[in-house]
Amino acid sequence: MGKVRDKKKEAYWRRQLVDHTASGKSVVEFCRRRRIPVHQFYWWKRQLSLRDDQAGAGQVGTEPAFYPVRLPVVSAEPIEVIHPDGCVVRVPPGFDTASLRRVLETLHATPAREA
Repeated sequence: MGKVRDKKKEAYWRRQLVDHTASGKSVVEFCRRRRIPVHQFYWWKRQLSLRDDQAGAGQVGTEPAFYPVRLPVVSAEPIEVIHPDGCVVRVPPGFDTASLRRVLETLHATPAREA
């Protein structure tokens, strides 16, 4: 699984991005006045944008996160399905297709957990 996110740090950077937009200043000027490294500002801007995109991926009107897959060979080994939020589903040989479908639909419908 991924690293545990620091919610305070994320909230701090979201405030910085909002404050920057409201300031009307260039990124360089805003960062200089706040003593924030410019590269860090851009890194967090991209990170938060990616996180917001991932969080919105489970909303109605977006493309599904799972697609039908056909397995050409029956295997004695379990199958691993890795959900975009990092959750791993291990499927044993001889699994019930309807049950697996319900599990995957439930994961798709559940908002992304903090990783």
